[in-house]
Amino acid sequence: MTEKKKITGIIQSYSTRARDKIFNLGASIFMEAGLSQYVDDIFACADELIKNAVKANYKFLLIKDALYRQFTQQYPEKSHQEIEDYLDNLLKDKTQFDTLADIIRKKEDISAKVREILNQENKFLSTKNKAYRDGHKLSSQDLNSIEGIEEFQAIRQQMIDENIRIILKMQYEPDFIYIEVTNTAPILTHDLNRIHQKRDEYRQYRDEGKEYEFFIHNIDTSDSGFGLGYAKIDSFLSNLGLNPDTSVAIISSNNTTALLTVPITLLDKEQIA
Repeated sequence: MTEKKKITGIIQSYSTRARDKIFNLGASIFMEAGLSQYVDDIFACADELIKNAVKANYKFLLIKDALYRQFTQQYPEKSHQEIEDYLDNLLKDKTQFDTLADIIRKKEDISAKVREILNQENKFLSTKNKAYRDGHKLSSQDLNSIEGIEEFQAIRQQMIDENIRIILKMQYEPDFIYIEVTNTAPILTHDLNRIHQKRDEYRQYRDEGKEYEFFIHNIDTSDSGFGLGYAKIDSFLSNLGLNPDTSVAIISSNNTTALLTVPITLLDKEQIA
């Protein structure tokens, strides 16, 4: 019987180096399970889960900052710590937080701010990835040469200060491989509903044999692409002969976990077939 094998890591920056490391760890597990030919497709699913976690964490911090500014204006007599404590209590009440966050999301066009930070992150990662490919570490001179990434640098530091992280776990058991992606910030109910909506919409298109039309009609990413990544995952899983509804679960509370379950025996049958 195969012994359990578990790998856990923390993603601070989703660079090429981090992706290569994750891919290689995943490849070693799939090779051990005799399913090496599925690594690319399953990794594409994990890749989408991680990218969604990155966006969700940025969105959460932007909304939290906007709420902080609003409360500071409303209650000028309150100290910084009093407002921080109020925010912490607010985060424990998901219904109240969702209500206020939805107002902020629309009022301040948070999705546009997320896109801008992602664009700035791409600038940073382009430089970091080039250093990685060239075989040297990113120097302070390299960092100073990147213009227009101030907002990204600020939110990156804020994630460190507030311990907002992405935790990746991969576990290999006799019958299943589990890939778990947790971002330590809660997802907005609006975004969770959008994910379910896009998955349902994709399923309907696929059932009608018009899968390609779904992606044509969903080129617009004005809402930071929430939901579209999960539709891509469902597409990969469906093409592998797996049921997306039982293969991907999203668990949301004070943090958000996406669990991808890969049934080894079912993929083995696909391989034999």
